[in-house]
Amino acid sequence: MTCSPTSFRVELLAEDDWRRLQDIRLTALKTDPRAFLSRHETETAFAEQQWREQFSRGEWHVMRAGTQDVGLVGVTKEPDTPPRECYLEYLWVERRFRRRGVATLLLREVLDRLRGSGIQTVWLYILDGNDPAMRLYQGFGFQRTNERQELPGHPAGSEERMRLLLN
Repeated sequence: MTCSPTSFRVELLAEDDWRRLQDIRLTALKTDPRAFLSRHETETAFAEQQWREQFSRGEWHVMRAGTQDVGLVGVTKEPDTPPRECYLEYLWVERRFRRRGVATLLLREVLDRLRGSGIQTVWLYILDGNDPAMRLYQGFGFQRTNERQELPGHPAGSEERMRLLLN
């Protein structure tokens, strides 16, 4: 499929769009199970209330190609996250749209929105061995922190925290 960058657009999901978050998240977990900490089987069993709770943790940005959802990234905060900081999570792009700049377009728009809203620091965790994602994030200026979390039972073994200052 050939799509020009102008045929893509980023949508911010509204609360009533929780089913779209569910659909794209389950697709991501099914097609790329090693890219995430959770499992398709686990999240397939989520009831509506669990999906609504997931949704309420942040803002969910979906990349659209025509009428299809082809990418996702969440902007989340934990209760103890300082007001001018946030996390990115669940970044995923459908396989047939990879290596076409879709993730770059999605991240650029989300980071521009965050910058405009007064966010100063963006954090994320990256699984060990995810070199394409590492190159993408470093291209945006994310810096390695050397803070690691061990992931017993996950094929990656651990993940590293990265930071981007938006000043």
